[in-house]
Amino acid sequence: MDIEHLSENARGLWNELRTDHESPGRLALLLTGLEALDRADQAKAIIDREGLTIVTESTGMSRAHPLLKVEKDARQQFIKVMLSLGLYLFGEKPREFWQD
Repeated sequence: MDIEHLSENARGLWNELRTDHESPGRLALLLTGLEALDRADQAKAIIDREGLTIVTESTGMSRAHPLLKVEKDARQQFIKVMLSLGLYLFGEKPREFWQD
């Protein structure tokens, strides 16, 4: 399974977790979760750079950055995948999930 597109953080989690989840279906699900984590981290990086709000061009009004929803949805997807695989966020394993 190709993981080269994953971030260094996600590849580290893949290498740490994949030995426990060898079936192709579980590996595909783990990959989907790690892609969601990367998506959330990418959205967070843009939000950190651009700010939590944007000003619309048409009205000049301030509103929430649209990537806030992308980040939230991707983190929720990541958590759901981890829980469905029996991996708990606050257990001994896996290691730290959130990249700052």
